[in-house]
Amino acid sequence: LAFGEAGAQIIQSSLRHEQINWDHLPGHITKAVFGFCDIRNFTDLTEVLQADVGKMVNLVAKIVHEAVCDNYGAPNKNIGDAFLMVWKPKEGVSLSEVADSSLRSYIRILVELAHSRKCKQWAMKPGIQHRLPGFRLKLGFGLHFGWAVECAIGSKRKLEASYLSPHVNMAARLESGTKMFGVDVLISEDSHKTLSPRVQNLCRLIDRVTVKGSERPMSLYTYDIPQFTPPRKDSSVAAESPSHASVGSHLPTDVDAISDPSLSLDEFYNIAQAKLPEGFRKTFDRAIRLYLGDDRGDGTDWAMAIILLEKCLEMKPGDGPSLSALSYLKNNVGDGGFAPVEWDGYRVLTEK
Repeated sequence: LAFGEAGAQIIQSSLRHEQINWDHLPGHITKAVFGFCDIRNFTDLTEVLQADVGKMVNLVAKIVHEAVCDNYGAPNKNIGDAFLMVWKPKEGVSLSEVADSSLRSYIRILVELAHSRKCKQWAMKPGIQHRLPGFRLKLGFGLHFGWAVECAIGSKRKLEASYLSPHVNMAARLESGTKMFGVDVLISEDSHKTLSPRVQNLCRLIDRVTVKGSERPMSLYTYDIPQFTPPRKDSSVAAESPSHASVGSHLPTDVDAISDPSLSLDEFYNIAQAKLPEGFRKTFDRAIRLYLGDDRGDGTDWAMAIILLEKCLEMKPGDGPSLSALSYLKNNVGDGGFAPVEWDGYRVLTEK
């Protein structure tokens, strides 16, 4: 059992008082990168696996927690099929390094899930495949930077250390939005700004939106997760905890490197890049610029944006952000291929 980073600080503070009054413990405001991730199709998995679903969740939790803790972060909440993670600024470590490490955690988790033999064994259980043909364990991730109140929540009957803030809720909304945009990771504008310039450039701007509870337009970004060739059958890589595979037991692979916490951030991002079709990124970036326009929505060319997005889908069939933007454009384009008169450079997301 562990109290987590937030709990340890709350306990340390409370021990300085002779008498602890839990419901009067003050919280304090902190800035951090908040991450929220969720196991896909969890209702179906629970109904099929029944009592065994806890074993599967704990397998995923181990992969998630190890990756986060290796990268300046701390798990905060396990909420059934979801996990809340926090990356607080560290003394002697730049904010951009912490932010780059938060995204690194997500990339590592997704690669390890894809190559974990135990995860594949769960996914291939006959009951699951019958209900969800072709299913594989997948998670969606939201990443947002902001402030929150770190405090003890509850009573003497049940107490937990957590974070209260609309910014925590935003991370959860971003995770939910990954389904709409067809991506694994959705990064807010505020979180994107904290990344180093190099990692910022590796992310794709995919839309600008307002979300429920906020009127400020926010740019959304994603990161294309690399796909690696499965390691040799005699390799122990990524089965359970790839970073702990014995040295010399198999030939090193990119999957091993992704999971190696000793790798520098530069070395990590050198190998953690998706191999996109030639010209795809340039074409997609231009399409999004013509779709969104500037901050006021001026300078758009929706007719050309539609043409370019269709070209993107020819180069990368099934690309979620291309499909999402193209669908919105086709459903809202005005006469002559122009943006609607009321277009202000963003769209409103009504989903929570």
